[in-house]
Amino acid sequence: TSFTRDLKLGMTGADVKALQQYLNTHGYILTSTGLGSPGHETTLFGSLTKSALIRFQKAHNITPSVGYFGVKTRGEVAVFRELKFDSDQK
Repeated sequence: TSFTRDLKLGMTGADVKALQQYLNTHGYILTSTGLGSPGHETTLFGSLTKSALIRFQKAHNITPSVGYFGVKTRGEVAVFRELKFDSDQK
């Protein structure tokens, strides 16, 4: 899934689930149990998604780190996805 729209608290969609899966598999786990945990991602951008996204943004020096999945954060995720894809192909 490529991310083509900005995402924020309260939004729903398959791209929200893809974001949760990305965060959960890259060291920014939403929660260890229940909804949002690895393998149990949802389509709702809730407070757990926002908190994990803030941790990701702070770790990657994305400002402001407010848990809004906009152009800057989408760009950072795209770079990491391309790097992983390239390394998987070698």
